[in-house]
Amino acid sequence: MSLRQRCMRIAHRPAVRIGLHLAIGTIFLWLFLRQVNLGHAISAAAHAAILPLAIALLVYAVDFLLRAFRFWMLLQQASAQRLPWRAVPGPFIASFGISDLLPLRAGDVFRLLWFQRQMELRPSIVLGSMMIERFLDLFALLLLAVAIFGWHLGDAWLLSLGLLALLGAGTGALILVGTRLSGRADDMRWRWLAGLVAALGCFRLLRSPRLFCNLTGISLVCWLLEAVVLLAAWISLGGVISQWIAPMAAFIASTLGTLFPGLPGHFGTFELFGLETFSRMGVAPDFAAAVLLLAHMILWAPTALFAILWLMLSRSGKAAK
Repeated sequence: MSLRQRCMRIAHRPAVRIGLHLAIGTIFLWLFLRQVNLGHAISAAAHAAILPLAIALLVYAVDFLLRAFRFWMLLQQASAQRLPWRAVPGPFIASFGISDLLPLRAGDVFRLLWFQRQMELRPSIVLGSMMIERFLDLFALLLLAVAIFGWHLGDAWLLSLGLLALLGAGTGALILVGTRLSGRADDMRWRWLAGLVAALGCFRLLRSPRLFCNLTGISLVCWLLEAVVLLAAWISLGGVISQWIAPMAAFIASTLGTLFPGLPGHFGTFELFGLETFSRMGVAPDFAAAVLLLAHMILWAPTALFAILWLMLSRSGKAAK
C-alpha cells in the first residue's frame, strides 16, 4: 500500500475526521475569543430587550416550516409521487438539531435514513433532494451577498456582475450534468457510484424555469427570515435599525463561514466571520460579539431542543405500539 493510500485511508476514519473538525473549530473559536472581552459581551447580551427576540423566535419557526415545505416539494418532484406533508416537518427540523449537537453533520445521515425508510423512497431520491436543497441555499445566499456587496460598495459593480455570471454558469453546469446523468445509474458497476449518479440526476428538475424560480424564491425568503434573527439581536441590544446593512452583511458572512469544518453547532466559525465583517463596518468588537452570540443562541437552541424532544417522543411512541 502506497503512502497516499494510507493517508487517504486514515483521513476517512470517523475518529480522525472528528478530531480534525474539532481542532479546526477550536482554532476558529480561539481566534474569535482573543479579539473580544467575553465577559462584557455576555453581560451586554443578558440585558437584551425581550420583544425583538420573541419576534425573532416566531420568524425562525416560520423559516423552518418554509424550509421543510421546500424539501417536501423536492421529494415529490424527484420521486414523482404525492407524499404526506404532515410527516415532513418533524424529522426535517430534528435533523438540523442533531447536526447542531453531534459532529460530522450527523443530522444529514439521520435525514437520509429516516425519509428513505419511513416514506419508502430510494436513497438517491432523498440524497438528490438534499443536494439540490444545499445548492439552492448557497445560490440564494450568494445572491444576497452580491446584492449587499453592490449596495455597500456601489463602485464595484463589475465584480458583482462577475459573481452573478459565475453563479449562472454554475447553475447551468449542474442542470446539464443532472440531465446527462439521469438514467445512467443502472449502467454503473459499483452500487455507491450508481446511487451518486442517480442523486446528481435529480438536478434535471431545475430545467423547469417555473420550478427553479419558485425554489429560488423560497430560498431567498428563508435566508431573509433567518437574517431577521440577527437583526432582532442587533435591535434588542440597542442597535439602530437604520444601520441594518451591518447585521445583514454580518449574517451573510457568518453563514458562509459555517461552510468550514468546525465544532458542532458551528460555534466559533459563525462568530469569527461575523465579527470580522462587523469590524470592517466600524462596529465595536464587544458589541458585535454580544449580537453574534445572542443571535447564535436563538439559531441553535430551538432546533437542538426540538431534536431532543422529537427523538424522545418518537421513541416513546414506538415503545407504546
